[in-house]
Amino acid sequence: MPPLPSAESPRPDAATLFADPAAVSAEWLRQWCTLDWREPMNANLDRAARYQTPAAAKDDRRAGDNEDTYRSVREQQLSSGCDEVTATASPEAPQSANVAYLVLSARRVNSSAGVAFESEQVRSVRRVLRQTDGRWLVDIRVEAG
Repeated sequence: MPPLPSAESPRPDAATLFADPAAVSAEWLRQWCTLDWREPMNANLDRAARYQTPAAAKDDRRAGDNEDTYRSVREQQLSSGCDEVTATASPEAPQSANVAYLVLSARRVNSSAGVAFESEQVRSVRRVLRQTDGRWLVDIRVEAG
């Protein structure tokens, strides 16, 4: 399992980031996907919330860590990082000037006590909404069917 690259690719500035549904979605996934056992519980969700609607942040928090799972994360010294992040328009979903449906994916490498033990593909289909101020924000997860 190859390690994640140590150098991050440059991020667009905030105006550019929030002007593009794919860019804001990719940044949301980077923040959501990265966690470290030394951080407070659900710190990844707190970071990701900047890039999403309040409804999506609330929904993600329901699926986040609780006291028991967070205790397990700390005991095992679990951390995760993502690379190979992509955000592409869903070919099955309708797109409009104010609504986009994106397929998000990344390679996540999980480690325990600093030793990588697993590489996995993470994937989510998300609705992305243009706000009244023109910014795009990641919305709720989209279920197929």
